[in-house]
Amino acid sequence: MKRFLIKANKRLMSFYLLIILLVIWQLAPSLGWTNPMYVPSLSTIATEAVKMTIPQVLLNVGVSLRRVLIGFLLCVAGGLPLAFLMGGAVPKVALALRSLMQFLSQIPAYILFPVITMIWGPGEKSIAIVIFWSGFWPLLFTTIQGIQDIDPKLIRCARTMNAGPLTLFVKVILPAVLPNLMRGIRLGMTNCFLILIGAETMGGESGIGWLINHSQRMGQVPLIYLGAILAAVLGFLLNLLMLKLENRIVKWKQLPEDAAA
Repeated sequence: MKRFLIKANKRLMSFYLLIILLVIWQLAPSLGWTNPMYVPSLSTIATEAVKMTIPQVLLNVGVSLRRVLIGFLLCVAGGLPLAFLMGGAVPKVALALRSLMQFLSQIPAYILFPVITMIWGPGEKSIAIVIFWSGFWPLLFTTIQGIQDIDPKLIRCARTMNAGPLTLFVKVILPAVLPNLMRGIRLGMTNCFLILIGAETMGGESGIGWLINHSQRMGQVPLIYLGAILAAVLGFLLNLLMLKLENRIVKWKQLPEDAAA
C-alpha cells in the first residue's frame, strides 16, 4: 500500500500546483478577489457549458481536432520527403532549396492570414493552409538536422557490406534519424495546434477558436473561458499523446542509460 501511495504521489506531483490554481480560481470571485463579470468561477463556466449542451461543446472540440489533424498530416506528407531530399539524398536539390526554405520559414503563419483569406477565401481550405504552414517548418528542419548528424562511418560501413539504397535507408539512416524525426513531428503538431485557435477566426463556423471569437462578440465571458479551457485540455492531451508515441518508438535510445542506472 505504501509503495502504491508513493507511486501515485510521484504521478500526481506535477498536478498539485494546477489543482491549487483551480481551487483559487473557483474561490476568488466569491471571496471578492476578482470581479466575477470578468473572471467567473469554474462553476459558472461549467453551468454555461451545460446550458450550451455537452454535444455542442464536443462538436466544437471535434471540429478543431479534425482541422489540426488535417493540417498536421499535410505537414508530415510534405515535410518528411522534402527533409530527406534536402538532408543529403539529392545534394543539388538541397543546395537549390536551402536559402529559399530558410527565407520562407521566417514568415509567421499569422501574418499570412489576410493573404491566404484573400486568395482562397475564408473557410476550411484557408484554415488548413495556415495550420500546415505553422507546423511544416519545425518538422522539416529538425528532421534535416537529424539526417545531417548521422555518423558518416555508419553509411560507409554499410556500403562496404554491399548494402543497397533501400537497405541503407531502412537499416541505417531511418533508425539513426528516428529520434530527431519524432521530435520534429511532435514540434510540428504543437505548432499546428498553437496556430489553430487563430486560424479558426478566419471564417470557420465552428471549433474552439470560433467559440472564443463568437463569445467575445456576444459578450459571453464564461464561454470565452470555456473555450480557453477546452483549448488547454486538448493541447495538453495531444502533446501527451505525441510524447508517449515518441518515447515508445525511440525507447531503444534510453536503454544504455537505464542499463547504466
